[in-house]
Amino acid sequence: MNIHIITSSYPAYPDDPTGTAGLFVRQFALELANCGHSVVVQPAARKSIYEPDPGISVIPTPWSGGDQELASMNLMNPINWLVFILFFIRGIINTQHINNKYKIERTLCVWAVPSGIFGLAGKIRHNVPYDIWALGSDIWKIRKIPLLGKLILKIVTKNADRVYADGFQLCKDVNDLTGKPCEFLPSSRKLPPPNLKVFSSDSVTVKHFLFVGRYHLNKGPDILIKAIACLPHALRESLQLHMFGFGPLKGDLERMISELKLEKYIDLHGPIRAQEFSNYLDSVSFFVIPSRIESFPIVFSDALQLGTPVVSMPVGDLEGFIREYKCGIVAKVVTPEALAAAIQEALLRDKECFRENIAKAYQRFDMGNSINKWLDLGSTNRP
Repeated sequence: MNIHIITSSYPAYPDDPTGTAGLFVRQFALELANCGHSVVVQPAARKSIYEPDPGISVIPTPWSGGDQELASMNLMNPINWLVFILFFIRGIINTQHINNKYKIERTLCVWAVPSGIFGLAGKIRHNVPYDIWALGSDIWKIRKIPLLGKLILKIVTKNADRVYADGFQLCKDVNDLTGKPCEFLPSSRKLPPPNLKVFSSDSVTVKHFLFVGRYHLNKGPDILIKAIACLPHALRESLQLHMFGFGPLKGDLERMISELKLEKYIDLHGPIRAQEFSNYLDSVSFFVIPSRIESFPIVFSDALQLGTPVVSMPVGDLEGFIREYKCGIVAKVVTPEALAAAIQEALLRDKECFRENIAKAYQRFDMGNSINKWLDLGSTNRP
C-alpha cells in the first residue's frame, strides 16, 4: 500500500533530540516500511535537510516559522497567522503533489490540525481516504480559538474515515467536541537498549529522578522545581533531579533554580538524545511527569519500556492508569506541595518492587499493536 503520513513534527535525522513527538512518528513510519508498505512523510520544514530512512520518502512543506513546534506558536499574534496561512496554502499544494506522484492509497494525519486540513484537501481533490491521530496538544490548543478553532476541528474530523487519539479521556474529548467516534491508539517508540550506567556508587545513598519534556507551562517543569524546594533539607540531600528539554521557559527555570538555591540538587540541560535517554531511564530511580494537563505523553511509555516507575500529577489518563497498574506514584492534587509529598513517598520505595507491574502496563503501548490496529481497514469508527 502507498501510505502518506502528514505531520507537523518529524526528526531531521534518526537521533534528532528536538524532534520530540515526531520521534514516534518516525518509528511508526519505519514499522510500516518494514511491513512492505511504501511510505511518504510530509512534515513541516522546521529543518533545512531531512535525512530519509530506507523505504521512507520525506517531502517537507515549506515553513516560515523557524525551528519551533507549531504547538508553541502564539495563535493570538497576527504575524503568526500570516505564517500559518502561507503554510496551509503550501501544505495543500504539497499534498496534491504527493498524491499525484506517489499514487497514495491511504493518508494518516498526525495531528488533527494542521495535518487534517491537508488530508481533507487530498480527499476532496483525489478521493484519498484519510485518518486522524489526535494528540492532546493540538486538540486543547485549537479548540481555544473562538468559533474558528472548534469549526476547523469538526470539519476535519467529520470528513475523516477514522479518528484516533492517544488517550482515553482525549478520545472522549474528541467525540464530545466533534461528534465523531474516536478510538484509542497509543503513541510510543522503541528506544535503543541502555549501554552504560550513568551514575556511580553515590546512587547507594542518593536517588536520582528524571524529567524529560518541553520547558512549557503545560508540562509543569516550574512545579517540579518548586516541589524540590518544598522538600525538607534532609530529604533534598538524598536526591538528585536531572532535567532535559527545550522551550520558552528555560531561562525562567534557570533563574528559579538559582533563586531557590537548588543548584546542588537540580541539573538543568538541553534536549536529550535517544541513547542517552535510555541510559538515564535505566539508571534513575523514578521518572517524573509534573504536567498541568496531559494525555499519555510519549515519555510515559518510554519510562515503562525501560522498567522505570513514574511519579506523576493526577491529570488526564495518567492518574487512573498508574493507579490501576500500580506502576508508579500519583500526587493527590496539582500543586508543588502535593508533588513534593509524592516524591517523598518515592524516596522510601524501591524501583524493583514496581518491575512486574510496569511490564504488564507497557503491553498497552506496544508499537506492533498500534500498527496492526491502524492497518486493519475493516475496523472503522464510522457511525
